[in-house]
Amino acid sequence: VSAPVRWDEVDDAEPGDFTITTMPARFAEIGDLHEDIDAHVFDLAPLLEWAERDEANGAAVPDVPEEGDRAQA
Repeated sequence: VSAPVRWDEVDDAEPGDFTITTMPARFAEIGDLHEDIDAHVFDLAPLLEWAERDEANGAAVPDVPEEGDRAQA
């Protein structure tokens, strides 16, 4: 499942830590890390400009053989 991770958890994070079975206990322990997400406004314009720049410069998603065609957008 998709789950927010704190920076202090990144080094030790394992995919098995974030499953449909483990998430209820995680929420009970640390709360909802996205609780106040709507209170933070961000402008997507710079990200769209970067994407356009990268596309114009030929930037592409790198090949990841074990992911096959899934990684190619």
